[in-house]
Amino acid sequence: MKVVINDKERGLLYRKGKLKKLLDAGNYTAFGSEKIEKSSILQAFVPLWCTIDSLMLVKGAGEKLIQVDVADNEMCLHYLDGNFKDILSAGRYAFWKEGGRHEFRMINIEDPEIGDKLKPYEIAKLSSAKYQTVNVKSGEKARLYYDNRLVRILEPGTYYFWKNGVNVEAQTEDMRIRRLTIDGQEILTSDKVGLRINFVMNFKVTDPAKVAEIADHNIYMYLYSLSQLVLREYVGRHSTDEILASRDSIADEVLNVIRERSENAYVIIESAGIKDIILPGEISAIMNSVLAAEKRA
Repeated sequence: MKVVINDKERGLLYRKGKLKKLLDAGNYTAFGSEKIEKSSILQAFVPLWCTIDSLMLVKGAGEKLIQVDVADNEMCLHYLDGNFKDILSAGRYAFWKEGGRHEFRMINIEDPEIGDKLKPYEIAKLSSAKYQTVNVKSGEKARLYYDNRLVRILEPGTYYFWKNGVNVEAQTEDMRIRRLTIDGQEILTSDKVGLRINFVMNFKVTDPAKVAEIADHNIYMYLYSLSQLVLREYVGRHSTDEILASRDSIADEVLNVIRERSENAYVIIESAGIKDIILPGEISAIMNSVLAAEKRA
């Protein structure tokens, strides 16, 4: 079988399954039990039919090839003629010296965060199987966890992490003022009238790390439940007439109680208000009749 090895390739000649010699560019014929393996001089070379160790024992291999060993806890940046070429994961590699000027930089990946170890253009050439990206938007912060252990808080920006067996997770927290709305809460007054109240509250998280400890990492549910409870306590102590007469002051009293009870929740309650108080149908009809009669009078 005839084999052509071009100027950008080199070859390995096998006879009866054993590596016999290295081949330069040219035309060759493989006879009988012979096989020729071709390799690009521009790429990392991992031979198909022999090991790197046996390859390096062949006559002339030391002058033609560079051997590179990458440990399990390392990644290797490969530069060709001063330009970033690729990145090598754990393993043993060989490179043809004739392919250009090879340089190698080892990076320890035991710490999952890539940080400034790689330039953005180098990261762009990585396979997505080797790393993951975390984006923290403006107005957010993020809790960074390694194997469910809080490591630190991430500021807005883009972060890259090795996929090295450590489970990396980032939970974002909106640090802007947020609105919580409680709609259609039916609450009994002291005179046993069921009022439906729509309540709104604005709040802001102050500590993104500590707030995760509140109510199963759900500050919305915590504040929702707290607001429900305070509303029920307030309305339950007053009659329907008192509620309607003091509508404007309800929000202030409820807000003060919510602020007091949420002191250790790592939030600031900016404001709160009653959007609507909806009376039961029959009471609403009576009041409308009274209002109509007063208007006619």
